[in-house]
Amino acid sequence: MDASSLSIPAMTLQLGQYQAAVTAKLQDFNARNFTAGFWQKQADLWVQDAEAQQSLRSFMGWLRVAETMLPRVGEIEEFAREIKAAGFKHVVVMGMGGSTMTPIVFKQAFERSADGLPLLVLDTTNPGSVREIEEAVSLPETLFVVASKSGTTAEPLAFGDYFYARLKELKGEKAGENFVAITDPGSKFVTQATNEGYRRIFLNFAEVGGRFSALSYFGLVPAALYGIDINTLLERAIAMMRATGSEGDVAHNPGLELGVALGVLAQQGRDKLTLVVPENLTDLGLWLEQLIAESTGKEDKGILPVAGDPLGTPEVYGPDRVFVYVGYENQPDEENRRKVAALEAAGHPVVTILMRDALDLGAEFFRWEVATAVASAVLEINPFDQPNVQAAKTATDQLMKVVVERGSLPQTSAPVLTENGLSYYTSGAGSTATAADVLKSFFGQAGTDNFLCIQAYLMETPALNAELDELRRLVQQRLHIATASGYGPRFLHSTGQYHKGGPNTGLFLQLTTDHAQDLPLPGRPYTFGTFQNAQAAGDLEALHTAGRRTLRVHLGSVGEEAGVAQLLQDLRTALA
Repeated sequence: MDASSLSIPAMTLQLGQYQAAVTAKLQDFNARNFTAGFWQKQADLWVQDAEAQQSLRSFMGWLRVAETMLPRVGEIEEFAREIKAAGFKHVVVMGMGGSTMTPIVFKQAFERSADGLPLLVLDTTNPGSVREIEEAVSLPETLFVVASKSGTTAEPLAFGDYFYARLKELKGEKAGENFVAITDPGSKFVTQATNEGYRRIFLNFAEVGGRFSALSYFGLVPAALYGIDINTLLERAIAMMRATGSEGDVAHNPGLELGVALGVLAQQGRDKLTLVVPENLTDLGLWLEQLIAESTGKEDKGILPVAGDPLGTPEVYGPDRVFVYVGYENQPDEENRRKVAALEAAGHPVVTILMRDALDLGAEFFRWEVATAVASAVLEINPFDQPNVQAAKTATDQLMKVVVERGSLPQTSAPVLTENGLSYYTSGAGSTATAADVLKSFFGQAGTDNFLCIQAYLMETPALNAELDELRRLVQQRLHIATASGYGPRFLHSTGQYHKGGPNTGLFLQLTTDHAQDLPLPGRPYTFGTFQNAQAAGDLEALHTAGRRTLRVHLGSVGEEAGVAQLLQDLRTALA
């Protein structure tokens, strides 16, 4: 069977000087019957340690989950009809990482159909964002989908408890009618959801990891509620499965070819996978970040997905980039395509994928899952574990124990400088006179293959997004390094693994704030704001333990947008 005969989105790879090395690795993999071994879950394709091999095999259920889900489409669609008939007007999906990234992509990429319900996603402990969700909907007419694979993830449980308490005030013992759980069989959350009378519990699959769960209940239940044709979505995923060898040998395996290219390019220093997309696909970057960074960022290796990086001219990029353009055949997106062509002409490797419409996301989710697993085989790492994610969770848990005992977070070390209401915390800064001096010292550490990671433990708003984009643009233009930006704690469940386990090439700028309008958490002696601040402190501690270079800027009571505006002003001076 030739993949070209199957109905899948077109992909071209322009690899320039790296083509020979990629071709050689492809020939090596083909000589070892990699595709056949891949579908047989042959763990020694990745790692040689017996315990790691057993762990790896136990998380490969995603390979055929689209086939497993296809007969369940009717059940999911019937549930969606039931919800609409019951009078619900909104759906709020609450989770972290892989549990919420797919619904976020669907919401942006698809127009809501006449049969679908408006969809909101909550994946931050920021009290302002929680309040924003609450004020945007009529609680009695809202279905809350609490998504947690393990059933122990702190954030979705906190979201569920908060909104369950609010519904109980309004509906008493019938509060559970407004809640749905998606979790693994046997998780503690099953017991809680049962006891609280949840309307429905969807049991997912233990052998499907969170970041590989797009085509399982985690992605498909929200999609159906939003009115997406999940049957066609799965059929297109299955076409990609067949193209990658699920039913036997193929002449050209698109997942293998992409994965080998990305793995070889990373080995040769091109480890910043820079995603370029049209405006209506920008959230695909969030999904790719968690898939690729968490799967490959370990053992001081990895591929850093760079989403939302302002697309510049060739001279601002070093030899650490590979560019991937994902768009639509019938959508011109002329400016992006022109810039990508200029980058290709300048010698940067470029991958182009053109979908026919948004339903091709089913195929793309699967292509990228295969490619990520294949790239991990090139790097000789296990793509299905996340050994460094626990570090931040453990540090946060220790801080929360102190909160429970003492009523507040422990005091941090003194700032090296406070100026214009902003406090700067960093090590090795010495005596500094101004904020610009602190920033100049921190950014002066940047090497040519380094990257800036902005970790914003703030409330996401369009205005703040614009300011952070400007900050990234400034750093890119002045220092010619890659920039990444994420809101905490969202990124702890995605790129957080790469931050601590990948190459030590990151400069981590953490932004925190006071929470003037906080929210209590039911059944807990602390607030959402305290929880988010503890997550920030725990993450910072984990970064320090991993030997990473950090600068924390506390915006205090200045306010988030005003604080970042001041930071930008000082940074322009520092990088002048």
